[in-house]
Amino acid sequence: MRPFRAEAHGYVAELEPSERIVLAQLAGDVAQMLQEGVPGRASDAPGRAVPDDAWSPPGWTGPMPGGGGSDATPPPDPAVRRLLPDASDDVEVAHEFRRFTQDDLAARKVGRLVLLGRMLVDSEPAEAAPFVVGREEAEDVAGALTDVRLVLAERLGLRTDEQVEGLYDELDREGDDGPDDGEVGGAPRRFLVSVFLLTGLLQESLVDGMLADLRAGRGGRRPAPREGAGPGPVGAATATGAGGGAARAGG
Repeated sequence: MRPFRAEAHGYVAELEPSERIVLAQLAGDVAQMLQEGVPGRASDAPGRAVPDDAWSPPGWTGPMPGGGGSDATPPPDPAVRRLLPDASDDVEVAHEFRRFTQDDLAARKVGRLVLLGRMLVDSEPAEAAPFVVGREEAEDVAGALTDVRLVLAERLGLRTDEQVEGLYDELDREGDDGPDDGEVGGAPRRFLVSVFLLTGLLQESLVDGMLADLRAGRGGRRPAPREGAGPGPVGAATATGAGGGAARAGG
């Protein structure tokens, strides 16, 4: 795997076929978590009309976004709560904000995760090949990578930059043929650590390229602030296995 670099036609990374499959599967897993993990909407109750302009992205099968508030219940899965956190320490403010924004935010996240998954498997190359992200898609792809990384961080129990730094030592201790430190949701911990570091390198290099373009006055949208717990440094570890629903499993 090679990180993103800015080129005339967009941002270009290089991924192995196995890396594409793993990332696409995890993007789909996280999208499914959002679809299944957002509590039902009050506006979906009998007798409540869904507005004509309600919109949902490709792949969305959860409650219809738009046109009113949900029941404001925080998602029960801590990984989904990390994607849809409370907006305030004030309980009433957080409740109202969630009631009016949770469904729309979840729908937007699902849309960009579906976009990332489709882009990764669109050509299905047989060997390492460029993965090209256009400047107009870059913000959505960076956001989807962030969401995958947040879920993996929750499953791995990562809360601080120091814990993220320690992942390198963890991989070094195990080595290529060393023992694996247990499983997380049915997947080897070493595998999830490798994918976490892979997504971090891709996210950081993509955002760095977008910021460089912004400073140079080139096109594309302004990158959003980096989301998430433990942005931490990222490394070049790569994943070689299948996700197998590890993101969806409770931590």
